[in-house]
Amino acid sequence: MALYPILLNLNNRTAVVVGGGLVALRKVRDLLDTGARITVIAPEVHPELKALTLKQDRIVLEQRPYRAGDLDGAVLVFSCTDSHVVNRQVFEDAESCGIFINAADDPPNCSFFLPSFARRGDFILAVSTSGTSPALAARLRRTLEQAAPKNIDGLLDALKAARRLLLDNAAFSHLNSSQRGQILKTIVNSDEFLQELYYAYLHGTLAHCLLKHIRNTR
Repeated sequence: MALYPILLNLNNRTAVVVGGGLVALRKVRDLLDTGARITVIAPEVHPELKALTLKQDRIVLEQRPYRAGDLDGAVLVFSCTDSHVVNRQVFEDAESCGIFINAADDPPNCSFFLPSFARRGDFILAVSTSGTSPALAARLRRTLEQAAPKNIDGLLDALKAARRLLLDNAAFSHLNSSQRGQILKTIVNSDEFLQELYYAYLHGTLAHCLLKHIRNTR
């Protein structure tokens, strides 16, 4: 079975986390970064997770055992318990509702697997072994992460601004879609051009930098 890789927009959507231990804590922290609304359901809750629920108005804590109906309105579910019986019940409920579910260290009760990922601004590097070996996925992710520029988040901010300038600024209105795309491809394939663009973005001279680049590549 081939899995389909995807990045989800969870902003203002509800995710349910069943379980209250350290694994649940990690899932909640990652979900908070996405803007999701989170419901945590567990009879016992780790002190750090409990403290987090008190600080964040996007987290609802239900300190009790999981029960049928707890997944109503959710778009994603994480089952983070050490009970195969609970994981199975959550999986079956999620399947009946058409909701994707991940059960920690319990592949048979998953309809999706989480990659090992690193995030820096808009940059997300994700590596997966389809649930076969999370440890190997993490090792490969760490290796690949070293290849990314240290200022990758800033470079992406600069490229986003450059793309917007090429689309909207009158100085570039003579360019068609293919030409704009080629300019950006040329820039990202050169470390020198990329860094030049980044520093121009920081100093407010991005339009001048792009015009100079266009002239020099004619």
